Amino acid sequence: MKHVFILLSAAAFLGACNTGQSEANSEERKIEYASFIDNPTEISFEEMNYDFGTVKDGEIVKHTFKFKNTGDKTLVLINVTGSCGCTVPEEWPEYPIEPGGTGEIKVEFNSSGRVGQVRKNVRVEANTNPTMSILTITGQVTE
Repeated sequence: MKHVFILLSAAAFLGACNTGQSEANSEERKIEYASFIDNPTEISFEEMNYDFGTVKDGEIVKHTFKFKNTGDKTLVLINVTGSCGCTVPEEWPEYPIEPGGTGEIKVEFNSSGRVGQVRKNVRVEANTNPTMSILTITGQVTE
């Protein structure tokens, strides 16, 4: 019984930390764009890692990851989520992007209470192979 409680507590904590679109919204997008999912394309990011250097505790860091559909089929981002509540994808294209088209994913990191070395991820799920791309934000937060 104790193990079940620990597992449920961990699941609740992880669920509370996850941000971005809800699972239901992601599932709706998968249904809406099912024909695209079966036709994977390619995505290329200008950079997949961003080092913000050093900031003081409480500062907000904003960064824009730029990408291009380098494949020959339409690109659809199904879901974009941060690894924790402090890292939030604020804006990303929720419409199909034709071959050769570009887009941006705007991310905000709140350094409040994150003193020390920081490494946060943003997961990008799309009709690509593999379906998941991981963008990373790193840096140092000082008191």
